[in-house]
Amino acid sequence: MAGVTSSKWENLEVKPEDVEFLYELILERGKPVPLEDLVWALAEKAWKEQKEEITKLLEKGLIYRPSSSYKPGQEIFFPSFGFTKAKVLGVRPGYNPDYGEFEVIKVKFSDSGEEREFASALKKPHKLDQETPDDWLSRSGFNPQAIVERYGQTIGSAIAKALSEEKEFISFGKLWFLKPLMLEIHEGHLNIAEAAIEIAQRPLPPTEILKHLDFPDTYPLSLQVFSLNMALSKDKRFSQVGPKGQPLWFLRRFEPPEVAQEPERLVYSPIPYKETTLTPELLELAQRVEDEANDWTLFPELPAAGESVTIALPYHHLRSGTLPITPRTAPFFPEGESGLTLINFVDEVSGERFYGWAIHSRKYVAGLRGWYDKIGATAGTYLTLTRGRGLTEVKIKFTPRRIKRDWVKVAKVQNERLTFEIQLKQLACDFDELMMIVEGERDKIDALKRKVDSSAKSLYELLVQIFPELLKLSPQGTVHFLTLYTAVNLVKRCPPLPLLSELNSNPCFIYKGSGYWSFDESRA
Repeated sequence: MAGVTSSKWENLEVKPEDVEFLYELILERGKPVPLEDLVWALAEKAWKEQKEEITKLLEKGLIYRPSSSYKPGQEIFFPSFGFTKAKVLGVRPGYNPDYGEFEVIKVKFSDSGEEREFASALKKPHKLDQETPDDWLSRSGFNPQAIVERYGQTIGSAIAKALSEEKEFISFGKLWFLKPLMLEIHEGHLNIAEAAIEIAQRPLPPTEILKHLDFPDTYPLSLQVFSLNMALSKDKRFSQVGPKGQPLWFLRRFEPPEVAQEPERLVYSPIPYKETTLTPELLELAQRVEDEANDWTLFPELPAAGESVTIALPYHHLRSGTLPITPRTAPFFPEGESGLTLINFVDEVSGERFYGWAIHSRKYVAGLRGWYDKIGATAGTYLTLTRGRGLTEVKIKFTPRRIKRDWVKVAKVQNERLTFEIQLKQLACDFDELMMIVEGERDKIDALKRKVDSSAKSLYELLVQIFPELLKLSPQGTVHFLTLYTAVNLVKRCPPLPLLSELNSNPCFIYKGSGYWSFDESRA
């Protein structure tokens, strides 16, 4: 009777007879079946089997009833104790003014070894004698709905694992079907699908592609959709770019190169740091940067998702034509079944529409390079994301600046070291002045980054080189963390936490408060 206990479901093993049962269920329906339906069916099957087993035990007198008599050595089951089995050790006379003479049985439970006594051979009716298998199963929480609510995810994982090991089954998303019943999708169908997407110049749902394939109406639409989805997923020409539960198909050749390969500027080789050096104030500073490589578990409170969010564009995303996916921005970019979701961006200033590709496994959205160039974005440019009309529409906004020239920090390379100077530049977008550094010689900066990446130069050594150069631009003799963050990332990918830890771990870097640091070269 272990089936009534939670251990059956917490450690569920789908047996061959369960697989056969699910096979027959799908065969009977004749169309793809959602995993949640299979979970419910298996839970209901187990409930019916348990009820039948209890009924048989009751008919054999093996379930404890106060009115029944028992003998030493007999084994019985107790519904009130989760149908735990117990062995009768002995029988003695008993008496109660309300029930008269009866027998008292002493039993030992098989699971715990505990010994207890119970009344038996009662002459008067007792409420426990009136209970049915339905009553017992209901009281124990063993019914299909309760099982699914409590163990549905575990059961679903076990079913998916078992069916994926059987050659007759096939799945797409959360749907399962039988391979022998699949519709044949041949090369001609796939060529038509490719042409339909190319003509539309946008992702198409399978139902729209099917309009061009002329399958007979005798086939259920769900079967047509499932068969087409499976065929498209196996053809390298096509990419599934819809959010979970909403398949959309696009052509891979329309994807920017940043989808296939992570941009060099985003690649981060983890830098060791001591978490104990990060004070609450420093953690608060780190949260000001939307850096996907932050260890967000270290922050005491993550920002709540709203209808819009404004970020300052980090340098490495400016150069890569991407946006970071962080706890603040992630709600705007829903995950897809394939790990790739097409985002419909709308420029709130010009009304222009363009595509982005959210890659959650790498924590960035690709496809913004052309738009950044068009608006004249810089490191630190303020961008506001707002939810659009649909699940995948995102409004993106920058704040245009009046045409004027500003004094800004410009990075150059001299003697294989970063240097900085102040120059007048015409800037098109509003920006975070602390994060903004303009590249004076991009090719030389890129070459220096490659040299730093190939060398064994540490973050500390890099800071000791960069800090004095930035101090030359500061009358106060201090440099803000955000400025250091951009400067370091010009030549070495480094998120905020390792940088702040390094600053707070070495006596040559002196914290002045409000995010500002000074540098004592004599202590370096």
